[in-house]
Amino acid sequence: MAMFCGHCGAQVPPGAPFCGRCGAPVVAQAVAAAPVYSYPVAAPPRYPARRFATSQIAIAGVLLAILAIVTVGVTALAVSQAIGGSRATCTVNCAPKIVTPLPESKTYRSSAFKYEVDYSSAWTARSEDANGILLGTRLGTLEVVGSKSTLPLDQALKSAVAALPSAQWQNVVLVSDLKGAHIGDQNGLGSIYSANRIGANSTITKVQFAVIAATRGGVTVVILAADPADLKGSPHGIPEAQDFDYLCAEFRWP
Repeated sequence: MAMFCGHCGAQVPPGAPFCGRCGAPVVAQAVAAAPVYSYPVAAPPRYPARRFATSQIAIAGVLLAILAIVTVGVTALAVSQAIGGSRATCTVNCAPKIVTPLPESKTYRSSAFKYEVDYSSAWTARSEDANGILLGTRLGTLEVVGSKSTLPLDQALKSAVAALPSAQWQNVVLVSDLKGAHIGDQNGLGSIYSANRIGANSTITKVQFAVIAATRGGVTVVILAADPADLKGSPHGIPEAQDFDYLCAEFRWP
C-alpha cells in the first residue's frame, strides 16, 4: 500500500521512518493519515399505531345498547302516564289532594244591631228575630243574642245563665273560666258550665256548655253553645268546641 507524506505529500517508501523529501516522521504521518472510521447511525425506533383492543370495542357496544334500552323504557313510561296509565302513590312534596269541600255556610244578620254570623248549612235555624238566632247543631244547640245592655261582661254572663228556663236546664254548675274568649276580633269573657238538660219525653242529657260575652260600640253579644258532655275526648267536654270557636272567630261586628 503506497504511503504519502502528510507534510509535503511526497510518496514515502513502505517502512521508511522519515520522508525522503522533507524529513517528516513517517510514523506520525501514518497515524495522521490513518483513515477515519465512520459508524452507521442507528435507525429511529418504529412504534406500531395504537389500536383499541377488541374487548374495549365490545364494552362500548354493550353500553350503547343499554342506553338505547333505557331511553325506550323512559319514553314508553312517559307516554303511558300521559294517556292515563297507573300512577304510583305520592308520599313527598305532593300536590294538594282534591277533597270534599265543607258545606257552604249560611249567614244570619241582626236587623237590630247589624252584626253578622256565618254558620254551617248543615245546621238548622230553630228560631230567629231582630236580636239573635237559635241554631240546632249536629249534636247540640248554639244561641247568639245581641242587646244594648250596659252591664259589665261578668254580669252579662251570669244574667244569660240565670235566664235559662229551669224546666229544661237543671243542676247548672260553673266548671271553669274560658281563657282567650272572644267574639270576632273583640276580646271578651267566657265560662264553662255543666248541667242536666231535660228533653222531649223527659229525657235527661248531661251537657257541657260555654257562655261567651263581648261588647263593642254599646252592643253586647252573648253566645251560648251546648253539647252532650264528652269529658274524656273533647276540649272542655264539648265535642263541637272547634266548630263553636270557628263561628266566634268569623263573627262580624257592625
